[in-house]
Amino acid sequence: MSAKKPKTPQTGRKSAYVARNREVILKAALTVFARQGTKATVDDVSDQAQIAMSTVYKHFKDKNDLITSTASYAFNDWEGWVQQRLVGVSDPLEQFVLPMRLFLRAKHTHPEYANFVAKNLAVISQILPNISSNMSAHLGMLIKAKILQVENPGVVLQNLMSVLTIQMVNQTNNPKTTATEADTAIRIALSMLGISEAKAKKVTESKIIL
Repeated sequence: MSAKKPKTPQTGRKSAYVARNREVILKAALTVFARQGTKATVDDVSDQAQIAMSTVYKHFKDKNDLITSTASYAFNDWEGWVQQRLVGVSDPLEQFVLPMRLFLRAKHTHPEYANFVAKNLAVISQILPNISSNMSAHLGMLIKAKILQVENPGVVLQNLMSVLTIQMVNQTNNPKTTATEADTAIRIALSMLGISEAKAKKVTESKIIL
């Protein structure tokens, strides 16, 4: 088998240019869909990005593909931000709960992301599997370490995800809701995991550095 030829400087520059174009389109799509929801068109995104429609379609086959890709782009960026906030958190249970609390604060920390989700509810189906997968892995670790004793963890996790989804939409769309109310919803949901009220209160009232 012959060795792969190294990229020429010209090829490398072209790849970087294509990647930059894709990111510009995704950022523009995030802004447009956060403002207009599903009624926005690919043409609107093209105008926002100041990139030709033909170029947009080189990266994304249609509007649904663009929305799905934008959801993944936003979630990956948000998740990286969350991981930075987890540095220095040593309590395994707090490590499990903190991402939930941050998720429900997105209207303050990442308002464009929150509006994007709230106005394009179908994208929740794209985001939740990623969140659920991370939570499931962490929940399994807590059970294995005997920090939690949970029957039917899959069902419990589904119920917890339902609470987060409803609260995310409510927190974003209802200007009267507060972060305290979000934490209260999480604290109540944690009872499904057999977490005592005192312990749930502790992990949902700890200081968050945003």
